[in-house]
Amino acid sequence: MEKKKIFTDAIDSREKEMENPLLKLMKKYQKGNRPVFNLGPFLSLELMGQEKLEFNKILQNSAEMTKAARSNFNLGFESTVLPFDLNVEAEVLGATVQYYDGYDGIPIYPTICNKWVSKADDIVIPENMVEKGRIPVITDCISRLKDELCNEGAIGMFLPGPFTLAGQVMDMDDLFVMVLKQPDVTKDIFARLTEAIIILRNIYINAGVDFIVIEEGGATAISPKLFRKLILPGLKNIFMDKLVPHVLSLTGSSNRFIELMLECKPHGIGVDQECDIAGARGIVPENIPLFSFCGNYDMLAAATPETVMETVRTYLDKGVTAVGPPADMYPPGKLENIHAFVNAIRQYNG
Repeated sequence: MEKKKIFTDAIDSREKEMENPLLKLMKKYQKGNRPVFNLGPFLSLELMGQEKLEFNKILQNSAEMTKAARSNFNLGFESTVLPFDLNVEAEVLGATVQYYDGYDGIPIYPTICNKWVSKADDIVIPENMVEKGRIPVITDCISRLKDELCNEGAIGMFLPGPFTLAGQVMDMDDLFVMVLKQPDVTKDIFARLTEAIIILRNIYINAGVDFIVIEEGGATAISPKLFRKLILPGLKNIFMDKLVPHVLSLTGSSNRFIELMLECKPHGIGVDQECDIAGARGIVPENIPLFSFCGNYDMLAAATPETVMETVRTYLDKGVTAVGPPADMYPPGKLENIHAFVNAIRQYNG
């Protein structure tokens, strides 16, 4: 309880007096007892087939991307999140994206061909980023969704944090070595990437998104001490100016980092299945929603609807505000399990 009080007191008094804008947004679209509010991009392979959506087209064509994003509301989610791959930001900075045809009907996510960064000066932030790479496709998709949704749900944007983006433009092994042996060089790289992330974040907000999710995937693989020194300054800069609700999400064993996440003053905290939910909920103030992915990665593909519903209830019982599905496109989730997932959240009475 003492930790919770410390971090509650650390929130600006003005923000404490106001309702959390993320909670307000979630309540706006909530249709059941609990919000079915997902923080990540989600695709149902079965629904894609029914709607004749081609995977590579939804990544590169705004009309197809819009159809895919809207499909989340058809599944019962109260939010949809763009884009559907993690390569957009690296592509804007100069990466070449390799697309694949898929295998036995299963789409394959694109990859980055060139990892060229070894120092901050290797990162050139282009002018007019709004015109670069697939940014015009995404901003056009946002406009289409705003025109078509008629208050069906919230539109979110999924951006990598500086560590996650570094992993897209650098070899991951080299990045981990640099973190340990050249921390000052690494810090400069993260600072330059943070500049790019903030510019892109602002582009998306100007295009009309309702909330922002910053994902720092593998950052929990380093120590909290290095996280504080190298990554936290950039994250604080990103979260300094929040014109729409902002969520900070960490995957992996994130419990040691919860207090550092709260220093960024996010409107919400996201974790995954490796996090001790009860421990995290004991630190995260009640007025900050806690999100978690829920269940084994193959739950929607392999479990029964009853098991899906039971798993959802177990996570919500631990104090999570909202749960997200454990995997998106692969392994292919059954529609009956996705519907069971959504219904379990809406009907939850705990």
